Amino acid sequence: MPKFSIIIPSLGRSQSLFDCKESLYQQTEQDFEIIIVSEEGPLAALRNKGAKKAKGTYLVFTDDDVIAEPQWLQAILSAFEQGAKGVSGPSYTKNEFRKNRDCFNFPVELFSSRRCGEISRWGQWSLAATKETCSYHGFVDYLEACNMSFEAEAFWSVGGFDETYKGIGDWSEPDLCYRLRQAGHCLWFSENARLEHRPATSGAYKKRLAPCNRMENYELFSKRWIIPCWQHSLYKLLMKGYFAWKQTGTKNIER
Repeated sequence: MPKFSIIIPSLGRSQSLFDCKESLYQQTEQDFEIIIVSEEGPLAALRNKGAKKAKGTYLVFTDDDVIAEPQWLQAILSAFEQGAKGVSGPSYTKNEFRKNRDCFNFPVELFSSRRCGEISRWGQWSLAATKETCSYHGFVDYLEACNMSFEAEAFWSVGGFDETYKGIGDWSEPDLCYRLRQAGHCLWFSENARLEHRPATSGAYKKRLAPCNRMENYELFSKRWIIPCWQHSLYKLLMKGYFAWKQTGTKNIER
């Protein structure tokens, strides 16, 4: 049985997927299987589907547009061996690719924490792990969406990803992490578990342009986990305005 099952949802990104797999074949830790989930559907459900096929002790969820540094899996294994039930690390994005994600084009960082893996009390996740200079090592609230690993037993003990989250699954990742923490499990961020995220604009990218489900996902997460406060109310108004503007832009592109 492999130590790791690396689960990669991928649709229409053959070159990105090839580059990703090549970086996996260069890992210093080679005890793994790769599970590609190449079909349409909500991302939370696709990730669970991949996990059900997995044979590994540890489940590693990543994207098809990442390049893992050679010591990535070894660093993840080291954290698990020290008692962590969930592990993450830097998923840095270089300037040439930052234009491909709206979180880098919208002033999200004004509202987010400066510490990796922390969600503010009004419900904004941190961008600190996306920077090349990221060197944090310690406990976190959640794991990076394209760089998250779980002990399989712990993952299934809380039910895996909640498939109530729609579309590209925004907020299903921290929701799972919050359930693990609620159950008493440790989530760890290792500065050595590094990968480069090169956000692609092919394949499933168009689903990210359609914001119809993203606000619903945030509302679901915040009702479960965020204590109401004036900052949270203001942040929700800003998000609603942003997604309404983005929806209008998407309709114009379709015309």
